[in-house]
Amino acid sequence: MTLTLVCFSAAIPRFLEQYPDLTLDLRLDDRRVNIVDEGFDLAIRGTNRLEDSSLIARKLKSLPYVVCGAPKYFERAGTPTTPEDLVHHECIKFSLSGTAHVWSFRKGDSVVRQRVKGRYEVSSSLAVRDALCEGHGVSLIPLDYVRAELRTGRLRAVLGDWKTDESTLYAVYPTARFVAPKVRAFIGFLEAELGDDGSS
Repeated sequence: MTLTLVCFSAAIPRFLEQYPDLTLDLRLDDRRVNIVDEGFDLAIRGTNRLEDSSLIARKLKSLPYVVCGAPKYFERAGTPTTPEDLVHHECIKFSLSGTAHVWSFRKGDSVVRQRVKGRYEVSSSLAVRDALCEGHGVSLIPLDYVRAELRTGRLRAVLGDWKTDESTLYAVYPTARFVAPKVRAFIGFLEAELGDDGSS
């Protein structure tokens, strides 16, 4: 849901203008739908590992993550310089992530899987971003969701010398010999709006 709102929903009117005979029913839901059983033409999924299925998956974008918080939070709580320092920080957790409670970091040959704790766990990345901006704590969040806040200084990235896990966004759709033109058109739109361009 957050991906749509942040990255491409504003462009939907342009897509509809380009295809005046096409209708679009866009369901914003973080629930993992059964595309075939529920009659969907297409779904967008973000994951670091696609499960085996009979669906076709088209890669749209890599989604890197960043650890960040508000400057006022770091003034109050100190700035973590290693992943292990996070044990002393109020970590805001995205509950729908498979890695909500353990964040992974890599630097060279070193790999750290750090268990984090915090009083706030929420199922919306936008709510995570709001809590960060209010100075509640630190979080591991997709870079695209906080890019503007990092640019203006409202948020500040930390642990930048460590690599974190990233997700990959896919367009997934049922296997078929013939992909409907409307599905091809929307996949093309998604590739144009979300495709890797070197900015992430």
